Amino acid sequence: MVQGRSSAIIGWLVLALLFGAALFLRLYRLDAQPLWLDEGTTWAQVTGSRLSTLLIDLFRPSQAYPLFHLLLKIDTRLLGDGEWALRLPSALAGALAVPAIALLGRELRGWTLGIAAALLLLVSPFGIWQSQDVKAYSLTLLTAILLGWTLTRAIRKGTRRRWLIFAAVALIAPFVHRLLVFTLFGCALAWSLTSTHRWRRWVLAGAIAGGLGLVAALYFSLEYQNASGQFAAVGPIRAVWLTFGQFATGQWPGAVRRLWLLPFGLLTLAGALRLLFDLRRGERHGAIVVLALGAFPALLFALLLTVQEAFEVRYLTTVFPFWLLALGWSLPESRDWQLRRALSDLLPLGSLLLFFIALITSYQALYLRDKGLFSGSIVKEDYRGAIGELAQHVHPDDLVMVYPDTILPLYRYYAPRMSQQPLPEPVSYPELGRAEGFNVKEFEPKILADLASRKRAWLIIAPDHARIIDKPAAGDELGLVGLAFQYGDLNDRLQCGAPPYAGYVGVRLYCNNIPNFPSSIQNSVTARFGDALNLRGYTLTPFETGIRPGGTLPLSLFWETLRSLEGTDYQVFVHLTTPDDPKPLAQIDGRPMEGGQPTTLWNAPGLQFHDDRTMPLPATLPPGRYVLRLGVYRPEDGVRLPVTNTRQPVDSDSVVLGEVEVQAADSSGGR
Repeated sequence: MVQGRSSAIIGWLVLALLFGAALFLRLYRLDAQPLWLDEGTTWAQVTGSRLSTLLIDLFRPSQAYPLFHLLLKIDTRLLGDGEWALRLPSALAGALAVPAIALLGRELRGWTLGIAAALLLLVSPFGIWQSQDVKAYSLTLLTAILLGWTLTRAIRKGTRRRWLIFAAVALIAPFVHRLLVFTLFGCALAWSLTSTHRWRRWVLAGAIAGGLGLVAALYFSLEYQNASGQFAAVGPIRAVWLTFGQFATGQWPGAVRRLWLLPFGLLTLAGALRLLFDLRRGERHGAIVVLALGAFPALLFALLLTVQEAFEVRYLTTVFPFWLLALGWSLPESRDWQLRRALSDLLPLGSLLLFFIALITSYQALYLRDKGLFSGSIVKEDYRGAIGELAQHVHPDDLVMVYPDTILPLYRYYAPRMSQQPLPEPVSYPELGRAEGFNVKEFEPKILADLASRKRAWLIIAPDHARIIDKPAAGDELGLVGLAFQYGDLNDRLQCGAPPYAGYVGVRLYCNNIPNFPSSIQNSVTARFGDALNLRGYTLTPFETGIRPGGTLPLSLFWETLRSLEGTDYQVFVHLTTPDDPKPLAQIDGRPMEGGQPTTLWNAPGLQFHDDRTMPLPATLPPGRYVLRLGVYRPEDGVRLPVTNTRQPVDSDSVVLGEVEVQAADSSGGR
């Protein structure tokens, strides 16, 4: 009695330790990665819907995972909609999945299997990714494990109470994710193969027919939605290889050395052989459950891929825990382990060695340079970085395009978080790829007219998503809309500057400028810089919230060349200083037009250009009155061009443009 109680206490302690370790890994750097496309879509749907609407969504077949949206709605009401809070439900579900799979493994075969599968899931890059994603797949993983656990207990015990518990989980499962219906058909298959009930053959036939019917329903649904272009063209065999790489290391097979995949491949083979061997033994229920809930849904999904392109590795999340159990199946249970036999039979020792190598490989993959989730690098689509860069340079009268419109939620999410000032309302083209009769090339005049309406325009584009509706021509990386920004109109438009604008994971940021766009000069301040340039004036265009610490100061300078400046590379600085001290408190420095129009291109006298710049202001800048000082210098030696022909104060070959009033910081963050 005492020994049984001690064993139970030890078991609960092990489960608690597994949960604690899993929770730590899933909360670690939870908000380090920016939200990617699907996470932004989830945020928009949840925060933009009423609670009553999400309740109704539970019964709409078009909603794939309505219960997750409902839980996330409650979470955001309690904790807000920051990245950490949005990902918390997935992290909690992922942490609970680790002790849950330990219980499932124990029920199927014993503690060795349970602990082995739990350790694999604990450090699994694929599992941790799903646990740090604002999607339903971490909760789906947990539900698939609970279905397997409650089903196995019901089959073994056969009591009404056990079957009612399984029925409750099965009832909830389709609301967690509709794909769990595949797993439910696997449960029916497992029951029919382990039961002696007279209905077992009917249930077996129903499970197979239901699975095939679901494949057919998904095929016709995707055809009706014309959704095949959203998926990679992958057949069943290629899908197996790609899924294996993701399940093992969280990376595509080509992203890691094939040697990294070897221990997982050998464990899969050994586990599959032992599962097939156990099917021939009297105690075969555990093997049947693993194969029915793992292999059967995988075969149905492979069948779907033969007739419809619908490959996403995360769609196989329901199969993932049973693959982990198959890996652990290669290890001998403690009751089967005999030292003499182990020494004479290297298979158990080899499997144990491969198991520990697989654990180490999984952990190392989390820190894989520039690719691992914990590497310190951005590995998700970096809308946070791109919109943060935009916020540092944009003027309130600039045109901002977001393409395709499916990434608009990310702009609306990050714009108020990256800037204390309200960024321009974006323009997008939802008609492209959706409305009948709209073609990208036919829509080109509308795009070019929008570009011509402003002196400067920005484009935030996600190339992988844009090419679905705007397919690039052979040899091009971007489609029509992207190329309009990448190269601009040869007659009128110029790039504002070179990368870093374009350098974000999965996202590009481009800027175009019309150098001779007709613009009114707000402040007609004139000054001559050497024999090269004449300043005609400047314009300040503050955001609606005014000029505040932590914000930016948008400035446009207007130049006229006095001679050809070929062979020069003059740079311009603007300093914000106190009226009586030239020491800069904030500054911008560089070639004209964000580097896109160096003076060496100003090859004739009398040319006129505008030069848009944005000065970031320190958050610690005290409110008050300041002055702007402007100068031009040669970067090779730092020598400033002398300032003449001006009525403004001049100090150290810099001209005082005028005064600027910085208001007190907005305690609300400008939102």
